Amino acid sequence: MSVDFLAFGPHPDDAEIGCGGLLRKMKRLGHTTGIIDITSGDMGWGTPEIRAAESAEAAKILQLDVRECLDFGDGRVEDTFENRCRVAGIIRKHRPQVVFAPYFDLPIGRGLGHNDHYKSGEIVSNAYNLAHLAKAPVEGELFQAKAIYYYFIPPGRMPTFIVDISDDWQDWLAAIDCHKSQFYHPERPRPEHRPVEAAATQRREQDAQRRNQDGERRKR
Repeated sequence: MSVDFLAFGPHPDDAEIGCGGLLRKMKRLGHTTGIIDITSGDMGWGTPEIRAAESAEAAKILQLDVRECLDFGDGRVEDTFENRCRVAGIIRKHRPQVVFAPYFDLPIGRGLGHNDHYKSGEIVSNAYNLAHLAKAPVEGELFQAKAIYYYFIPPGRMPTFIVDISDDWQDWLAAIDCHKSQFYHPERPRPEHRPVEAAATQRREQDAQRRNQDGERRKR
């Protein structure tokens, strides 16, 4: 089916974290939305079956129209021509107006610089171009999405724009919280890491900062 907004995530939970709130907002506004997981997350905490169930639960909260997994291999994602063509085929299949992918110009290493993160960004960026080329060995009718945007922007780099998800942030956090094998696993080195609690704390701090700024402006 045609999907207006299509996000590609390196692992189950990445697209939720990076742009789940935006996808929920777009759905609320009447658009169709979807997530394509590049891998099944088989190297993470929990089994692929558990992660698939968590992804399905998150998809229900975000009210996604499409969720698929390409299973390129967790920790083994490579920007090959074959993988570009497979992703280009997905773009042709779902014909999104806007594509989202993880930002790719990052220092290599843990976190945002994870192999699968930046290479997924490279694959999707190249596939975005291949999808409209007549001679590309890609299944489906030619298609050119209107735009590609990136999430997981590294600290210190100014985003091109931001999207207000104030009306959707609770569903966004609930979708992230579905991935309990990643954030609540008892054997995880940092079991105290709770994304919902961290986001709620950050929101309170930001609200307090805005109130202080408003108070300072009124004093002037």
